[in-house]
Amino acid sequence: MSLRIGIREGLRTISRNGSLFILSLLVTSISLFLLSLFALITVNLYHFLDILDQKIEIIAFLNENVDHKQLQENIKKINGITDVVYVSSEEALRDLQAEIQETKEVLSVFEANPLPASLRIKLESRFRNAQGLQEISAKIMLMRGVTETIYGGELVGELKKITHIVTMFDLGLLAIIIFSVIFVIFQTIKLTIFARATEIEIMKLVGASNSFIAVPFTFEGIIQGILGGLIAFILTIITARAANSFITDIFYPQWLFLLGSVVSGMLFGIIGSTIALRRFLQ
Repeated sequence: MSLRIGIREGLRTISRNGSLFILSLLVTSISLFLLSLFALITVNLYHFLDILDQKIEIIAFLNENVDHKQLQENIKKINGITDVVYVSSEEALRDLQAEIQETKEVLSVFEANPLPASLRIKLESRFRNAQGLQEISAKIMLMRGVTETIYGGELVGELKKITHIVTMFDLGLLAIIIFSVIFVIFQTIKLTIFARATEIEIMKLVGASNSFIAVPFTFEGIIQGILGGLIAFILTIITARAANSFITDIFYPQWLFLLGSVVSGMLFGIIGSTIALRRFLQ
């Protein structure tokens, strides 16, 4: 019963202070939109880094008369290796010509195919780092029939450093945006409380509990957060579709973003209103 009355009072409070609520809703929506935009950029960045990480591999070049099938079986036994794919010299030449058209003229000066056969060696994620690549490469080089291995260890190290820097930057920016959203909702509820200060004092005098007084304001904070989250989600969809015309294959899980926007808006609304009420009701 008290919850129903509290919700009714919350709706009445919103209608009484419509201009303040709309202004605060716009600020909340923009803040949540920035949070969603930040999440969209971060998700795509990590998606891109994950694609690059999965492409990390070791290429082992082979002698001409080596038994590549037996060598494949031996390499697969090394800890950390998930798959070994044989690439013949003819396949390597076709792949190179398909990627770089100019190579046809360059390779025409050779009487025979200059590219050796090779093995493309896939690794477990925990070995896709400079140290893991170096250790596995050293083991492969000990096997008969392998002339050389390449794996780009320095590039892998730089990729891991970039990932670490991006993670630290994301956490810092995330904290700032979350604090901003909570602060906006907190200020809105605080202003609403001050506008109804006399009414609240009367309710206290007649014996109303703090929880009964808090329900309308908490409800207002929740509504503000949810509506702000929905508006932010719509703005994010528009931004993602506009970006698709410039950048292809943008990773955007819409239902996950919708759920995240609404739930985060609701949680921020509860937190902001709770902080404002705690200061006033103490």
